Amino acid sequence: MLLGAFVACSTPLLAQTTETYESLMKKGNDKFSAKDYISAKTYYEMALKQKANDPTAKQKLNEAVKKIQEDGARQEIFYAHLDEGDILNGQQRYEEALAEYEKALAVFPNDKYVTAQAEAIRAILQERKDKQDAFDTAMSQGESLLAEENYDAAIMQFETAIGIFPNDKLPKEKLAEARQQKQLHTDKVNRFDKIVADANNLALRKNYDAAISKLGEALELFPNDTQALAKQREWQGLKAQKDQYENIIASAEQYYENKAYKEAKAQFQSALAVVPGDAYANDMIARLNPLIEEQDAEAARLAAEEAERARLAAEAEAARIAAEEEAARLAAEEAARIAAEEAEKARLAAEAEAARIAAEQEAARLAAEAEAARIAAEEEAARLAAEEAARIAAEEEAARQAALAAAEAERQANISAILTAANELFGNQDYAAAKMKYQEVFVIDEGNATATAKIKEIDNIFAQQAAELQQHYDNAMAAGTQAVTAQDYATAIAKFGEALTYKPNDETATTQLAAAQKLEDDRIAALRVQYNAFIKDGDANFKANVFDKAIEAYTKAEELNLETYPTEMIARISEIIEANKLYELNNEYITLTAGTPKRFDFNKIEIGVRRSNYIIIKARNPHPEKTFPMIVSFGGEGGKNGGFVLPIPDNEEEKTFIFRIGAQYKWFSEDNTWIEIISENNDVEIGLVEVSRSN
Repeated sequence: MLLGAFVACSTPLLAQTTETYESLMKKGNDKFSAKDYISAKTYYEMALKQKANDPTAKQKLNEAVKKIQEDGARQEIFYAHLDEGDILNGQQRYEEALAEYEKALAVFPNDKYVTAQAEAIRAILQERKDKQDAFDTAMSQGESLLAEENYDAAIMQFETAIGIFPNDKLPKEKLAEARQQKQLHTDKVNRFDKIVADANNLALRKNYDAAISKLGEALELFPNDTQALAKQREWQGLKAQKDQYENIIASAEQYYENKAYKEAKAQFQSALAVVPGDAYANDMIARLNPLIEEQDAEAARLAAEEAERARLAAEAEAARIAAEEEAARLAAEEAARIAAEEAEKARLAAEAEAARIAAEQEAARLAAEAEAARIAAEEEAARLAAEEAARIAAEEEAARQAALAAAEAERQANISAILTAANELFGNQDYAAAKMKYQEVFVIDEGNATATAKIKEIDNIFAQQAAELQQHYDNAMAAGTQAVTAQDYATAIAKFGEALTYKPNDETATTQLAAAQKLEDDRIAALRVQYNAFIKDGDANFKANVFDKAIEAYTKAEELNLETYPTEMIARISEIIEANKLYELNNEYITLTAGTPKRFDFNKIEIGVRRSNYIIIKARNPHPEKTFPMIVSFGGEGGKNGGFVLPIPDNEEEKTFIFRIGAQYKWFSEDNTWIEIISENNDVEIGLVEVSRSN
């Protein structure tokens, strides 16, 4: 644990130095030129001790302070962006972290740590971009292929996207959708193929009506199937041909039965035009030929006329049949188109309804979960509040009972103590004080018999000592008044209180006592304001791990002697620094001869903890009649990087200097591996030399 007096090195208080004003100013100017503004400030302050209110030293001190503030502001800006960048980087919020690092580099463009962090993030972001581009491409192609019903190719693209970002939900959902649609398509194709096979069987049996109807069921599944549409057109043509043939044959047979042989032959010939080579039509024509010849012989003229009529009738019938066939074809095509449109509308409506139902179900589920979570949270909060209220009530009751018991015990102890003190005063013949003490008992135990008896006895004695008591009273009042004039209010309070022991309840003494007490309270209140300000400053710096400034504020508060808290906080800081030490470079007192440097080497410190670093040095002045500066420098392989000056006081008391070296940018940005101490004009004893950190 660090012991001894602490000196926070940000604003050192210097005693009279033995160096001249000129030498101190020169050293300050040299440090200022070297941009070591902290050391320059120390030398200028020491120069002002030699020549108070010197305008040149004041001006240079103000310039150094301004430079320190400017450097501090730049470093604060740099560290603020650096810290925020590190936090965002740890949260993998890389774009935001990169923006903070770039802001830090705008302050210190060549900082190696921030540059390395920024380059690492850029590499991560580029890798992410490459992956994102590949992911987006796979998802886009998968969507297009799925829309084209190319399910296998779509599945491959969604699987590729999952391989790029395994934790992304969207490609998994699209993969499941593609697989589901593929299965539905496969089932649909199987149903289609079975229906088409059944239709083919019906067509082979020339049951074209049934075949066409069955094929319509298949086209409801795939309205644009070219093979099915071709078969539909083919079978519709064959059906029309069959119907035409059967109609012609029926007409021919009717003519035959009516012995209109030439008409019958013409119909059978028409049937052959519909079904070339039809055996039945050929047989009937062969049978009709001799019959026609017989009729021709008997009525050639009529036959010729009849033949002409038959020809005309045949042509008319052929035209009619052709018109019917065309009408049938157009009707079939229109029916197919309407069926396709109706099927598409039905499919879209079914998909929309399914999506709506799914969305409503999901919304209902989420709402139910949210309501359940809210109710559970409210119930838990109510339970905890009830438990806390019960606990507090129990603690308050226990405290009240304990307080009552303690108060009664304290009251009895106070009575006993007052009576003992009063009896002792009485035995010592200090009757005024004794009476006052006995009267104090009445405040606690009104009507106390012992005190009453003693007061009566004292009153009898007072009758004989009135003149003496008056003199004592006058003396005490005079002393109290004199103490007020000297602003020694504590003594005044005691003296006016003493006067009241000679004349209890005396109006003048009571008034003077109250006035002195108020003056003392006002003095304490003023000190309390200062104390609270110092404590607030110390606590704020302690919370921010700025221990040197915290110690400085706590030390000022400690000097006011109001509470032990600042002393405790200084000890706590000492424990923290000791617990977090990085390097103990020296732990036994050694004497440094004036002008002879002492270097302490150590391994470089990880950059992540440099900002919280402190240098702790214990020192003693072997020549207590003098005060002098001790210079502390630090650096690495490339040479000196910075330093500061410590004021060695003019007494033999061990001083512990705590310097927040992490506040210097060169300590943070460079790989420092040594600390060097030199006392320019006087010997100095060095004890502990340690590098630590705040956390």
